[in-house]
Amino acid sequence: MKKRSFWALPAAGAATMLVTGAAMAQAFPSKPIRLIVPYPPGGVDLTIRLMQNQMAEELGQPVVLENRGGANGFIGMELVAKAPPDGYTILATTSSSLVSGPLMSATVPFDPIKDFTPITMIYLTVSALGVKSSLPVNSVKELLEYAKKNPGKLSYGSSGTGSAQHLDGETFKMVSGTDIVHIPYKGGGPQAQALVSGEIDLSFQPMQQLKPFLAGGKIKFLATYNGPRPADLPVMPDLADAVPGFKAGPGFMGLLAPAKLPAPVLARLHSAAVKSILAPEAKSKLESSGAIVVAGTPEAFATELKAGLDGTRKYVEAIKARGVKFE
Repeated sequence: MKKRSFWALPAAGAATMLVTGAAMAQAFPSKPIRLIVPYPPGGVDLTIRLMQNQMAEELGQPVVLENRGGANGFIGMELVAKAPPDGYTILATTSSSLVSGPLMSATVPFDPIKDFTPITMIYLTVSALGVKSSLPVNSVKELLEYAKKNPGKLSYGSSGTGSAQHLDGETFKMVSGTDIVHIPYKGGGPQAQALVSGEIDLSFQPMQQLKPFLAGGKIKFLATYNGPRPADLPVMPDLADAVPGFKAGPGFMGLLAPAKLPAPVLARLHSAAVKSILAPEAKSKLESSGAIVVAGTPEAFATELKAGLDGTRKYVEAIKARGVKFE
């Protein structure tokens, strides 16, 4: 009799956990969800707005987008890292703040692995080396020749000190032997506008942030990197082929929640997010902008995040060894 009771207890406990998990999944969400974008308007939030309504429809609650820009995304990232792990505060961010920033900055108010629960990678970023239309170069070779004849006179922009664009720019300078001044901005939107207006000479930036400005010759693309060139663009080289030794940091955008998110809530958020990413209109617009849609599993996103951190670390260390400050 005691033996039967002994084995019945774990079974009863497991059944209770299953019922609790199912009830939690059915109850969530019961109020609006706060979706933090840790950058100024005009960049990452444009992608999230493609998903916002569909995700809200799937969840049965409003998804309220908040731009919390500043410190290369660290302000908004910290806010989510410290939020309750209940699924009501989630994050849409990029590898710039999850990978490059934490490796390049001396003070990081979160751990990119320990403080977040990956939900899904939204897309992989294809990036471009863009230059202002008035710059008298039409190829990477011509750019390198011009930069070497005019040391310290050209400038490149980034979405912030310690951002992925900052890392790409300094890697480019290191392997090409050029002297180009770094000008940080408060996000991808302001960075792109600075290139269009001629405030900076060149930019290493996600394709979807620069591509809209190609029309009318407002900017020029000299190369792409971190993925295949979109078919609707003219033939141009991959930057790694044009500049031997160049390797960009990872480029992606994803959804995350605070660490220790309950599995039923994670499953609910993941399902809604994937459906919203793969909705025909959102998917079509993402792909036409040059992004590679992923919408994968939380486990796959976690693996990619760790691999990105491990693979980028040596490039950051090499640049720091040259005396470059990322603060």
